[in-house]
Amino acid sequence: MSQAPLNIPGVVMVSLSEAYAIAIGHHRAGRMGEAAGVYRAILDADPRQADALHLLGVLAGQTGRGEEAVSLIVQAIALDPEAADYHDNLGSLRRGGGDAVRAAGQHARALALEPARAKAAFNRGLALGDLAREDLGRVEEALRCFRAALRIDPGYGAAALAAGRLLAGGPERLAAERWLAHALSLAPDSADGWAAVGRARLAAGEADGAVTGYDRAARLRPGDGAALSNLAMATLQASGALPEFPRADRPEATWGEPLARALDLFLAALERGAGEVAEAALFRTAVLTIHRGMLDDARLERIVRRARDRLRRAPGDGAAAACIAHDLYRRGRLVTASRLVRRCLRGWSEEAIRADPQAAKWRQVDARPAFLDALAGYRPRIAEAGERSMPVPPAAGGGAILLVSVDSGYWRRFGGWFLSHALKDAPGDRVHVHIVNPGAEDRADLDRRCAAQPGRLSWSLERIDLSAHAPGAETTYYACARFFVALDLLERAGAPVFITDIDARCTAPLPPELRDGVGWDLTIMRDHRARGPFDDIIVSFLGVAPTAAGREFLGLVGACIGWFFDRDEAAWTLDQAAPYAVLHDWTRRGRAPRLREYEFLRLPWFDFPVKGEG
Repeated sequence: MSQAPLNIPGVVMVSLSEAYAIAIGHHRAGRMGEAAGVYRAILDADPRQADALHLLGVLAGQTGRGEEAVSLIVQAIALDPEAADYHDNLGSLRRGGGDAVRAAGQHARALALEPARAKAAFNRGLALGDLAREDLGRVEEALRCFRAALRIDPGYGAAALAAGRLLAGGPERLAAERWLAHALSLAPDSADGWAAVGRARLAAGEADGAVTGYDRAARLRPGDGAALSNLAMATLQASGALPEFPRADRPEATWGEPLARALDLFLAALERGAGEVAEAALFRTAVLTIHRGMLDDARLERIVRRARDRLRRAPGDGAAAACIAHDLYRRGRLVTASRLVRRCLRGWSEEAIRADPQAAKWRQVDARPAFLDALAGYRPRIAEAGERSMPVPPAAGGGAILLVSVDSGYWRRFGGWFLSHALKDAPGDRVHVHIVNPGAEDRADLDRRCAAQPGRLSWSLERIDLSAHAPGAETTYYACARFFVALDLLERAGAPVFITDIDARCTAPLPPELRDGVGWDLTIMRDHRARGPFDDIIVSFLGVAPTAAGREFLGLVGACIGWFFDRDEAAWTLDQAAPYAVLHDWTRRGRAPRLREYEFLRLPWFDFPVKGEG
């Protein structure tokens, strides 16, 4: 082996050992270019310097040049096949390239050459752990490697941590916890260790424990966006607010604080470099929080700044667009919101829109003036598609009419219960039941009930085939048909009509000023939590007086509903989006119907047990 002085650029002539010292010094300090230059100078002087080939290969792997790294270390092994560290590092490169089988073999060769090499045992365990994803029989083999590494070096905490990670989420939950506890006993302040505890607890369905683990990891590594994102995910799951992870011990009233914390954590994670997974989770969580009426304006504003940036990069991101649209709705800019959503949905397929509840709901919020102007002359085809009749019409005279619209199933489930409350007071409000596609048993039941309550109860029916429409259209239509029937009742009876739900409970008769329709055009129940234009006016209680404004309102709402049904774009909450769009348009144009407004779930004459529960 030549010991002639080497000419290192920028350095005086040095010996081979000095050249290696210089190269390794650069390498350890992260000066990769300088280190590579010295390694190459060594190889220029002596191409058979196996150590230089090996170290240059290690450097290539560290800088993302995997194929070059493998080639260099293979050359080094050809020159010195007994060097255990060459085989060990080649194994790690093979594993990084996705070849766990060859990696495990390479690490085994390193161990055969140097049985006391803890790192080689650990690395072989990692490769076998990868293979265990497809072959569970490899789990025990991997664990033996990790145990071997710890026998060689009892302080090798990474081996205990790897064993715990391997078992987490599997049937050996207690064994996983023991391994992770051992890893933390060796390194109590290991962020990776606490993050592994979080993952293991989450996989075991212990969301509270996951929060503890991820919180400790995030405190130990406050600048790590991934750590904060993991904590946000665990916080969400622990909250009970996610439909897929409900918790009986976390009622809805407790969700506000953890939802706010999760949003703040996602925002902090993104500020620290978290990627698109955290960004998508932020927008989805924001939409969930809005829907629950728990997102304050200031926090939404911060999220919207992120959402606008996201839309510049991905114009079709529906969750980001929904966040911006909700913010615009809160600012009274519904026209801009509806235009934004339409631009966002241009590239979406019909199937994708229907599969995304926010996209489907926002599509039917159209506040553009040209659209609403066109409704005045629009005759909905859906309103004439079925056969509608009124076997028992409302009696002439009398006060307000409570209107419910149902299918056969809902009538049989709630009809008797609803009437027992709505008709219990005499004299009280009148009730009209509209039933879509009733059976013979339903007709007989309603005829019998009407005969027992003459002048108080009336009913109508409608036979309509909705099979050509999208799934779910039937339920949406039962809710929307109320507006068509309400306009008919308004003309027939000349009395106020109050749309309500079959699962509502009448607790007292309407007061005289509402029952007589004097001094008002519309009576609405409003949810002031700013949950969106499809959850603002709640049509579980909506009254229309027999005035010119009341009739025009019903006509426009019915036309809006029909427009979307005629284009097969109707989705759940259309019955609330349409009246909101019409009333918003009137307000924007300076029209002022005489309005009576009540707070959601705080009516003196109705309560809503089903809605109040969830």
